[in-house]
Amino acid sequence: MIATITQQDAASDLVANYLNTLQKQGFTGDTDASYATRITASTDNSIYQQLPQGVIFPKNEKDIQLALQTASRDPFLSLTFGPRGGGTGTNGQSLTPGIVVDLSRYMREILEINVEEGWVRVQTGVIKDQLNDFLRPYGFFFSPDLSTSNRATIGGMISTDASGQGSLVYGKTSDHVLGLTTYLVDGTPMSTAPINVEKAKIIAEQDTLVGTIYKTVLNIAINERDAILNKFPRLNRFLTGYDLEHVLSDDLLTFDMSRLITGSEGSLGIVTEAKLNLTPIAEFKTLINIKYDSFDSALRHSPFLVDARATSVETVDSKVLNLAREDIIWHSVSDLITDVPNKNMQGLNMVEFNAVSPDDIKDKVDTLCTLLDECVANQTNGVIGYQLTNDKSNILKIYAMRKKSVGLLGNVKGSQKPLAFAEDTAVPPENLADYIVEFRALLDSHDLQYGMFGHVDAGVLHVRPALDMCDPEQEKL
Repeated sequence: MIATITQQDAASDLVANYLNTLQKQGFTGDTDASYATRITASTDNSIYQQLPQGVIFPKNEKDIQLALQTASRDPFLSLTFGPRGGGTGTNGQSLTPGIVVDLSRYMREILEINVEEGWVRVQTGVIKDQLNDFLRPYGFFFSPDLSTSNRATIGGMISTDASGQGSLVYGKTSDHVLGLTTYLVDGTPMSTAPINVEKAKIIAEQDTLVGTIYKTVLNIAINERDAILNKFPRLNRFLTGYDLEHVLSDDLLTFDMSRLITGSEGSLGIVTEAKLNLTPIAEFKTLINIKYDSFDSALRHSPFLVDARATSVETVDSKVLNLAREDIIWHSVSDLITDVPNKNMQGLNMVEFNAVSPDDIKDKVDTLCTLLDECVANQTNGVIGYQLTNDKSNILKIYAMRKKSVGLLGNVKGSQKPLAFAEDTAVPPENLADYIVEFRALLDSHDLQYGMFGHVDAGVLHVRPALDMCDPEQEKL
């Protein structure tokens, strides 16, 4: 019997050869092509699954450079790579059919902090909560506020230009990146930070890979400026893709390649270090939990709350609230979100004000509470009641429930489980209520169960319809 070598066997042999070559050349991290490790890296927080050919865990930048340099030579030119952080993205960004470069195991050092200038330099495997725990004693925090902050890495946040709660005030990750170190496909390091356009043009004249990249990006960003401005959506939460608009400053005098890398989902290189600006911690906080007779009322009232100059406006629907009531977490928040007698609470808006001094917060809170009292008294805007708390520990409890929304929805009984395939959609905030009415009508027409929550101040909706993916018909649906 004649044995035949399949394409898959050849690929496996090539990867094994590559990993062995890496180790012989001094790669200090871990390499693994076992099925167990590959299957672990084949999924993330999305509905997708992509089995990689292997996983490498570099310990430092030299490991990453060696891995890419080795792959840029025969016989390894056909190999492809995908950087991975915490795997918290919902669109499959960390999945690859090639080799996973996992930075979350070793590259987790906070390298430098400059309190006077307000910045910190980190390796990109650092976890968001880890960074903020380090910064807290200095009176700062890294402000993009993710619900996955206890596992999302800085590298992942940069790759997806993550934002989260309070993004209208705090912006996205790209608004806080001061500089990046990125390793390109052939192992060339590229340091990026804001520079004047004339200096960028000098770099573009260099006969190097970096020079070619600068020349290409400058040509597109300058020559296609009008088309970019006309085509790119005017959205606070325009998260995905190459941010060609902001590579150039509005006055066209400053060029920042970091803006292109941020949001590129690892497709342009492997980011190893980041210099980030810091935000002073706002010591004074007030959270107002506003209760509504319907989720639609909560959504239609949200632009009014944004106009009240709130730091953030978060929302959850009755499905999430009812699941929270059945969970142990409700014991910690039941006193803060009490039911309104003879009323059916179907939606909740959580409105947060924060400031570095009490004077900056009092007038805003008092004004909003007066208007809410009028709504309750006159039965307008669907407002059936509200509660206010200034206690930080209580505010954290409320947000713990909000962050647990995905977990609560995932714990529903039965074979149908909420799936993130229409997740994290964004529209202009003023269109959110109408958008959700249509979205709910579509889901209801298929008799689907779902819960909704999100950042209404930014027009962002989280929805995960429940489907049984073992049912071929529901998979098609």
